[in-house]
Amino acid sequence: MDRYLILIAGPLVSRDKEYAEELCNQLKGSSVIACHALFPQLRDLESAKAITIDEARRSVESIAAEEFLIVYGDNLLALEPMRALASLRLYVEADELAVASDALQDFQTETLQERKTSRKDTRKPSTLAQDVQRIINERNARIESQVVVYRTFADIIIGAEEQPDEAIPSIVRYIQRTDSRKSRQKLQDEAKQARVEEMLRQYNGSTAQTRKAKLKRKLWTMVVKATLFFKRFMDIVISLVALLLLSPLFAFVAICIKLTDGGPVFYVQTRIGKQGKAFPFPKFRSMVMNADKMKDGLLGQADRKGDVTFKMKHDPRVTRIGRFIRRFSIDELPQVWCVLKGDMSIVGPRPPVPREVALYTQEDRRRLEVTPGLTGIWQVSGRAEIGFKQQVELDVLYIESHGFWLDLKLILKTIPAVLTGKGAY
Repeated sequence: MDRYLILIAGPLVSRDKEYAEELCNQLKGSSVIACHALFPQLRDLESAKAITIDEARRSVESIAAEEFLIVYGDNLLALEPMRALASLRLYVEADELAVASDALQDFQTETLQERKTSRKDTRKPSTLAQDVQRIINERNARIESQVVVYRTFADIIIGAEEQPDEAIPSIVRYIQRTDSRKSRQKLQDEAKQARVEEMLRQYNGSTAQTRKAKLKRKLWTMVVKATLFFKRFMDIVISLVALLLLSPLFAFVAICIKLTDGGPVFYVQTRIGKQGKAFPFPKFRSMVMNADKMKDGLLGQADRKGDVTFKMKHDPRVTRIGRFIRRFSIDELPQVWCVLKGDMSIVGPRPPVPREVALYTQEDRRRLEVTPGLTGIWQVSGRAEIGFKQQVELDVLYIESHGFWLDLKLILKTIPAVLTGKGAY
């Protein structure tokens, strides 16, 4: 199927529709349709299992031809055939207040319908609060089942606090970068032959231009290699000077950590560097000694649930001295040794842990194209307060435009970011 199919699902149809319409407004050549308009027989999860792949394909192809088709609905990710046909699957979360408000609207609609039909109910009458609570409980039970099952099928999860005008621009850029149809444009046989003949004429009749192009290519290669050599030279000089100047601070922090609980001074993780190479990543220990074992029990309390990275503002595993050294990024200083070894650079994307890399999409893996660094664009733009999707976009922006002056600018911006402690926890 040549059409780019986008599925938008979540606990609230009204919020799904809002995102679908905003995406349609910003994505040229797109149209929107509700899932129940596409599949009138879809009433619950049981009826969803009866829909076949051929039926789903015919339904999608019956819609007026557009480059992008956006389908939204609360049970949409329950349709396995639609998941198979989709190019992109979005799950839009909703907060408890929105769920309660939607449940109240359902209750009002249900009451109005009962009055119109004058339906008599022999059951014991219930109070307004009981009716609303019943609807909310039913809605919450359905949402919990979706979170457990269908949320896992999503390519992108949009948080309950995110608004359409904030999230949709990033999603549009993601679609434009990952639309595989752009790379499937085929030339006709005559056009292919004409292009080959034109290339042969250019090759046979432009020896001087070819030599000039080769010279430009060699000069460009030399510039790139010289830039990388200079970057590595500066990493060595800066890391050596930093290790010498910071050695008294290292000794003081080590003594404070040792006196806190008698445990090890350093915490060494395995991180993933350039081209997927693993390397040891030391930090001053800022957590209790059994922090890794406690992490699985805290995943449900993460500040951004469903995100690739785990971030928690008030992490109970952090010690008192750990909270201080984290605020001012002192716990990261031992990584200067990784810069001296060549596993890291002063400026670059932060190195991820293997668990995060296992969850990366193909687009996310672009972060592994360069040597990771101590600081970068998103570290000076909010640090942990920036979501994972935005982190990836900023890292890709650095990869595509990095140079000496940008690195120098980021190093200078790192100083106030560290001193203010914004986004550090």
